[in-house]
Amino acid sequence: MMRPLFTMIPLAAWLCGVAIAQAPQSAPADSSGPFRIAGVLVNAATGEPLRRATVEALRDEDSHAVASCITDNDGRFKLDHLAAMKYELSATKRGFRAAYYDQHDQYATSIVTGPDQDTTHLLFKLTPGATLRGMVTSDDGDPVAGARIMLFKKPRHPGESRMSPGESALTDDTGAYELSNLATGGYMMAVMAEPWYAVHEGPPSRRNTALDVAYPVTYFDSTTDEASAVPIVLTGGSREEANLTLHAVPALRLNIAVPRKPDGSMAIPELQQTVFGTAISAQSMGSGDPMRTGAFEMDGVAPGHYQLTQGDPPRVVDLDLSSSQQVDPNAGSPANAVSGRLQISSGAPPPDDAIVSLERVDNNPGQNIYASVAHRGQFKFDGVPAGRWAVAVTTANQALAVIAVSAHATPYAGNIVSVREHTPELIVTLSESETDVKGFAKKDGKGVAGAMIVLLPRNPVQWRALTRRDQSDSDGSFALHNVIPGEYTLIAIADGWELDWTSPEAMARYLPGGSNVRVSESSGKLVQLSAPVAVEER
Repeated sequence: MMRPLFTMIPLAAWLCGVAIAQAPQSAPADSSGPFRIAGVLVNAATGEPLRRATVEALRDEDSHAVASCITDNDGRFKLDHLAAMKYELSATKRGFRAAYYDQHDQYATSIVTGPDQDTTHLLFKLTPGATLRGMVTSDDGDPVAGARIMLFKKPRHPGESRMSPGESALTDDTGAYELSNLATGGYMMAVMAEPWYAVHEGPPSRRNTALDVAYPVTYFDSTTDEASAVPIVLTGGSREEANLTLHAVPALRLNIAVPRKPDGSMAIPELQQTVFGTAISAQSMGSGDPMRTGAFEMDGVAPGHYQLTQGDPPRVVDLDLSSSQQVDPNAGSPANAVSGRLQISSGAPPPDDAIVSLERVDNNPGQNIYASVAHRGQFKFDGVPAGRWAVAVTTANQALAVIAVSAHATPYAGNIVSVREHTPELIVTLSESETDVKGFAKKDGKGVAGAMIVLLPRNPVQWRALTRRDQSDSDGSFALHNVIPGEYTLIAIADGWELDWTSPEAMARYLPGGSNVRVSESSGKLVQLSAPVAVEER
């Protein structure tokens, strides 16, 4: 079943027993029945049994813990007196990543108890957290204290979301840092810092050039070129070291014209750097008196690539800075103001305070994601670069399916929109469909646990917005939630979690073996498949 993203799995209120005997210690369940969930908890990296770990059974319907136990010296666990139902199974242990049973990203396999269900021979693998540590020093070998270490998690597949900001840390007085209990996978690392002795004050002609210096954003392994950054690969339980050396260079200065608005106010320019697609305010100091001189100076700027937003209406200037300069107030391209409204296909009012986001789907440089809160269905983005963007809408409780975006009076199926100068108001059509598609994944007449279930729209342009996924439970059952009306192909793939489900080429070989699924406006809240979907091998 699909699981929410989480940082910690809830524990039972009280654990029974303190001493660990040869049999696992179990807390009483708040439901009663004759069934048991049992097995062995092991280290996913070494296969060794894990003792003194907590295993919990949670009701699948509401994630309420009904039983818990502590593993014995052989890693064995058992949860007794369970009713016949479906349970999420979780495990936690210090030094390991909290996880659900057979978890893959936000998906996991629930355990179904009942007659003819084998639930007492489970092998539960828990992955130890990885550790990344190192030193940040200057080019003369001195430690750099207070340096900001930023990790960015690489997506599993090219078609999924771009790199997202992950853990961060500051170096201590010795220049050391440590990030622990990290998930396995690929990461990129960037470091931002300011030389402790840097001084940028005073007229440029009187500044001490030895002190008017800055550190450019530096990437592992000690390069200032983002494209040359070296990935860091972490495996379960690994302890990796990543040291960086920062090189102080002469700080630069930008002189930017700041014309007055008709009301007498001024639009103060903003300088940002984009680090692996995430916009970060540049480390700089503003000076000058723009109200008197009509100009604004930014001091202490390190060489590098920046986006400068200036003027009113705003313009975005891409700057590759290698020297101080005066910026032409007419430089750059308009920062497109994108506004629009949400509508529900059923005619119902749109949700209050929904969050509308734009995620870049082209290869243009710059910021990857913009977000805006929609009040009474109305939203606005003040400055979006031209390009192709995917529209997403979420509320506090769920993500809403974007089934069409209308621009230039032409509706387009799917959630992709092209932004350019003078983009008209967007009309984003949402579906509030609450239809669930439920069924079984089977092979040779038997339910298959842990298969990747993918429901793909027949219309390729809707693939990104409307595809639904799940992981089959111990009896082969699955549930795909919030499926909107349409024609789909349903496929089930054993051990398919390394496949790029976003790639039509990767999925093409499995489509002929899939099942046809149709959801209509009259389907109601549940479509129960009459025949199982055949599980295909990867």
